[in-house]
Formats: sequence, C-alpha cells, structure tokens
Amino acid sequence: MVLTFFTVGVFGQDFTDKVPSTYNRSSLTVLYLDFESGNHWNLAKSKIDSIVFSDKYDNNNLNSLFIKPSFSTVGRDAILQELNNQDIGREIVAKWYNRKSDGTMDMELVHQRGRFTATDADFLRAQTSKRGNAALEEFGNRLINLSYVLVINVSDIKTMAEAEIKGQKGWKANAAGYLYKIDFTEETRSTFYDTWIYEDDTDEVKIQKSNAFNQIQIPIVPVVNKSINITASQPEGDTGMSLFFKPKSTSQLMQDLVQKSYDDLIYRIEMDVEDFKVKTSLASTRPLSAKIGLKEGLKTDYRFFAYEYVYSEKTDKAEPKRRGVIRAHSKSKIVDNRKVATGDMEPSRFYQVAGRKLEEGYTLQQKNDFGIEVGIGAEVGEIGGFYVRGDLRVGRFIGIRSTFVLVEAGFDSGTYASAQSLSLGNPDFSFLRFGIGLAKGFQLMRNLELRPYLSAGAEQASNVDLTEDEAVSAVYVKPGANLALNLTHNFQVVGGVGAYAFVSEAQDGYDDLHGMWNTLFTDRSGASIFIGVKLGF
Repeated sequence: MVLTFFTVGVFGQDFTDKVPSTYNRSSLTVLYLDFESGNHWNLAKSKIDSIVFSDKYDNNNLNSLFIKPSFSTVGRDAILQELNNQDIGREIVAKWYNRKSDGTMDMELVHQRGRFTATDADFLRAQTSKRGNAALEEFGNRLINLSYVLVINVSDIKTMAEAEIKGQKGWKANAAGYLYKIDFTEETRSTFYDTWIYEDDTDEVKIQKSNAFNQIQIPIVPVVNKSINITASQPEGDTGMSLFFKPKSTSQLMQDLVQKSYDDLIYRIEMDVEDFKVKTSLASTRPLSAKIGLKEGLKTDYRFFAYEYVYSEKTDKAEPKRRGVIRAHSKSKIVDNRKVATGDMEPSRFYQVAGRKLEEGYTLQQKNDFGIEVGIGAEVGEIGGFYVRGDLRVGRFIGIRSTFVLVEAGFDSGTYASAQSLSLGNPDFSFLRFGIGLAKGFQLMRNLELRPYLSAGAEQASNVDLTEDEAVSAVYVKPGANLALNLTHNFQVVGGVGAYAFVSEAQDGYDDLHGMWNTLFTDRSGASIFIGVKLGF
C-alpha cells in the first residue's frame, strides 16, 4: 500500500506524457443552505433529495445535501468559513478513500473513478504500457485535486400570484451558487496518508492515527459565484396556452424549480471554470464527431470551439487558433458512454455553425453560451418599420437541434384615411406589435443558415386623439423564413420574408368590434421583407 501511494506521484507525470489528456473528470459535492425558514422553503427543501445530478461529474455528495449555517448574511467568505468549520474538505477526501467508522480506508473508489474517467485514447495507450489498467486505476488519485464543492442558496421563493404574474401558476426564486475547490496539496496528501490504518497496526497505533486524522485541516478555496433568477411555471388552466402543456401540480412545479437551481447554475458556472470545460479531439469530419457523450454531460446544441495548433515564430511554440464552431447534434445522436472505456466507444455527432473546413484531430473545447440571439433591423412592406427579435435556443431542453422560441416586436406609423372614423378625422396612426413563436434552423453551409418560423401576436393602432381604451388591436399569425450569413461566429447579417395574416377583427378596450384589420387599415397585411443584423450571446 505504501508503495502504491508513493509511486502515484512518480508515475503521474510519466502517465501524462504517455497518455496526454487536456480534460479530466471533476467531482462535485452539492450542498444547499438550510436556514430552516423562509417563504415556501419547507416545500422546496422536501424536493431537493430528488434532484437528478449531472453525469458529467463524479458524485461526491455527503450523507446530507444540506448545511445549516451559523451566519445570517450569505456571502462567499461566510460560506467558506462554515465549510472549514464543519471540516467539509476532510469529509470529501475521506469519501474518496472510502474511510469507514473504524478508520480504515481503501483504494476501491479511487481506482474505479480512474478507470471510468479514462477515454478510449487513454485506454488504448495504457494497454501499450507495462502497467496497463493499473495505470488508469492509479490515475484516479490525481482526480482528487479536481474535487469541487457547490453551495446553493435558494431564496425569495414566490408563487406566480405573489410575484404578480397573471395567467401563470408555479414558482419563481433566486438561486445563488458558490463554487469552491479542495486544495489537496502534496504536503496535505502526505499528512493524510500518515493516518492510513493497516491490518498489522497495533490498537495504540490505530488510535493515534484516528486522532491524527481528526486533526487534519484540508483547506477549501473559493472559485466563482453566480446568481440567477429561476422560474418553473405553466399557463393557468383557463388560458388558451394551457392546451399546449401537460398539466403539472404546484408540487411538481416546485420540483422543477429546485432542479433548475442546480442545472442552470452548473451551466452558467461551466462558462467560467476551465476544469469544467470538456476538451477532446475531433474524431472525424464526415460526419463531424467526437468521442464524448453523456458521461461528459453532453446535451443537444452544446457549443464547442474547434482549434488548430499552429507554430508561432514569435513565441517559438504552437498556439491554438480557432478554426470553427460546432454544436452537439440532436439527442438521438449523442452517445451513452457512461461505462468504462474499452477502446471501441461510438462517437457523438455534431454539426458546424461557423468557421472554415475542419480537420480530424482539431482540439475541441466546450464553450457554453446563453443561447440568446438578438436581431435588429427594418421590415419593408405594407407592414414595416423598426423590427427587433430575440431567439432563445432550446435544444438542450428538448433534445432537438437548432430549435428556438422567438419573441418579436415592431413599430411603424402610417396614414390611413380608411380609419379616420376611429379618431374624429385624424388619419395618422402609430402601430406597435408583439409576437411569440417557434423557429427551426437548417445549416445550408458552414456559415449560412435558413431559419423558417411561425409566430403569432397582436398589433395595436393608436394616435394622439385616441384614449388607451379607444386604441384598437387585432391578432395576427406570421409564417416566414430568415437567411443568416456569418460575419463572425456570433454576428450575422440577416435577410428574410414574413407574411402577416390577421385572424381577428379590430377590437378596442371597450370590446367593440370595428371590422377586419386590413379593411379598417386598407391593405395592412401580407408579405414584409426583413433586413438587419443579429448578435448571439
């Protein structure tokens, strides 16, 4: 056993040279702050034990998912002090080595995680070494340095009614995540190993080692903080939109809320923490594929940058140059690789959304984005003027690539003699419209995307002579399609066409009807051409 401990450090560097790896699996301990009070907290707390944790991280959760703080003001340093006071670092390392109540430990979990973390490339290269699978097992010892702690504080929980959001049922809250890392230095590791109990140790030595273990301080250091607003809601049963949703109870929606507190914080944190960004090589280009999958937490439309390492005379070394941007394919094309590598794992599929032609072997790095695209420009037609649209990429939620929920708004004005009767002879009107819809992207070429869509909304007409109740509005549906050309990976010029079709009569605030929209406002319907730009975040 002693030989195993001391060969890990020596072998570690040798193993890295023989089986290079730019991404190693991190482990995560999740803890929720439990102040035992707060609006709706008891209901939320009852759902936390049912959270589904990401397969991307080794689960280092302790016996309880809750930590009862001794402070009242939540902050990074206060939480850090609490974690150290409760010896969370020592508990986590003890879990790695499967420490039992009698103080004995073993390497079973360390070896298991070493084998599980290994990729096909790691496995095949290890088979060419004298140590074989033993090399992969001992590799697990190095993963302890990638032990993270995520402390989550869910606060300000409100029902939709309490939040004064009409037509919705469910919940909203604030979720703050505080990420820390175990600082398991070589000195601390050596001190920890000195407390290892062997079968031939005397009872006196066992007691001494147990006491020494209880005195070990394994430091924890802060990494990053994130705070987000989360909601889990549905339209009320008496609204037309409720027909499109499977009904859920308020209890089920609370389960969704606490699940989001974990999922959404992890997604945001992955944007900033290098250890959490998956790195791999491009396995093939026809089709685009890489040997990662559910084990790395891969989901539809997750974004990766593809890099080529190019020699630089200036620095006299190879430097990464971004050559393209790819996204994970639909759910059915993502491989379930949650098993020990054997060298023959199938790859997951990707599709390219920007850049030049890629080559096999390029380095891929996970680069999460918010999935938000904002387009701004002008529409030209019977309905025209200023136009803005936001598209939210929802592939990671529904498993279908390049699927979007859109929100649109437009403003213009015009003179309509046909509607003078509405405002005592004033023919000058201002028009404001809002709509929501769905869109589906199709990549025609690496830098050219066609995105058909269907939206529905309402347009309101008013002028200076009309009161708010006298303004009229009507409902429209709008099929269309946009064509976007990349200038950069997240900035495009966009052109498209949409057709406005009004499906209701003009109605004012008194519920009086004034005839069909394109009759009241002569010819105000039909095709409009859009020209603008779009920025992705």
